[in-house]
Amino acid sequence: MIFSKENFFETSDGAILYYEDYGEGDPIFLLHGFCCSSQVFRNNIEGLKKKHRLILMDLRGHGASSKTLSGVTMPRMAQDVKDLIEYLQLSDVTLLGWSMGGQVALMYWRLFAGYGYVRRMGILDSTLYPFSDGEWNKHGNSNYNMDKANDRLIHMMEDHQADARAMVNGMLVGEVSDEDKAWIQHEIMKTPPYIAYSIYSDFLGRDFTDFIPAVTVPMLFIGSNSPAVKGEIAMDYYVSKCRTDYELVKIGESGHFFFYFQPERFNQIVLEFIEKYPLIKGGE
Repeated sequence: MIFSKENFFETSDGAILYYEDYGEGDPIFLLHGFCCSSQVFRNNIEGLKKKHRLILMDLRGHGASSKTLSGVTMPRMAQDVKDLIEYLQLSDVTLLGWSMGGQVALMYWRLFAGYGYVRRMGILDSTLYPFSDGEWNKHGNSNYNMDKANDRLIHMMEDHQADARAMVNGMLVGEVSDEDKAWIQHEIMKTPPYIAYSIYSDFLGRDFTDFIPAVTVPMLFIGSNSPAVKGEIAMDYYVSKCRTDYELVKIGESGHFFFYFQPERFNQIVLEFIEKYPLIKGGE
């Protein structure tokens, strides 16, 4: 984390958000997931910044960004992404959203595609409709399970540390060091429970799969498997709704944090996707 005053900007509604900016070239913009931060991509920075400008940000309510209850919704977070793109005067962006970041990326497209800033998109192990009763959805709140969602939210409020620990364990597979587990838990706990409650309530019931057919730029879909997220199954459903060029990559039992523990593999997937779909200048 750089953490200087130059790494904060003010959004159009007055929130102060943290970001990091590396390298040169056509930009890659990575969005983190629910109750995480830009720091989860720390192992990917060196590999991605060699050929591209790399933008990371802490979504509002997360990491080092403003802990405000105002605007902790998918539409407002998408607006924040647009605000940072314009603040940094970015163009020809490859926008990649991991987990809940995939929802933010698709909401960005729905609201702001016409501005022409984004030229490629990626959905990385996201559950795009957690309440869905579809066979593809293996999320814990599938089939409109509001009772389970409420239990999770209550547990989060009553014992934040235990909830964060359970969240970490659900996203990892195989042998993971205590140091890595503790670090991920620390990042999760930067989002206060009252904000996490509001965010969780906002995105659970939104069906972002309906946004996929409208995307007109090349898309990258990456699916992994962990106790909490069965991304490979979900990705098959998502690509069935895709109407543009796409790449589908399944990486097996690699956990939800596959990019963190397999950075070289993830970086290669991203760079090969970008190389396969060179930019066509002059419009979405």
